[in-house]
Amino acid sequence: MAQSNGNAGPEISRVLLSVGGGGGISETLLLGPKYTKKKGTTLQTTRLPRSNILDKVQNFLPQMASANNQLRREMDSKPSQEFDIEHVEPSMEKIIEMNVALVELNDCDTTESEDDSECEETSTCEEVTEENIKFPLSKREGRIEMLDSKN
Repeated sequence: MAQSNGNAGPEISRVLLSVGGGGGISETLLLGPKYTKKKGTTLQTTRLPRSNILDKVQNFLPQMASANNQLRREMDSKPSQEFDIEHVEPSMEKIIEMNVALVELNDCDTTESEDDSECEETSTCEEVTEENIKFPLSKREGRIEMLDSKN
């Protein structure tokens, strides 16, 4: 667009904002008193059906609270060594050990030519230092190979 004088810029912008009918984008996005008077409608609110998950959570929370209260009572009456999760007696039957990783262990950006042993080394529990830190490999561009179709 070519402007003939310096004052045409703001006027053109106002015209562009009001394109499409109505008073521009602000009236389209904002629902205010002007909208309800103009359209003659109101927003309808409907009630959503009750979720099954909400029922399950509401049933589970009292069970969790009672288990916490029972654990507090046991902690008050028994010695603290019984609640030490780092040193568990081997005679206990119901033990679930969970190993949780904060990073994805099998995520390696290696090519086919590199060893798969590098993926296994990332799962070690060593202290991260400047010498052993591994950064993700930069994405390499693919190769295009021309094959003869005469075969």
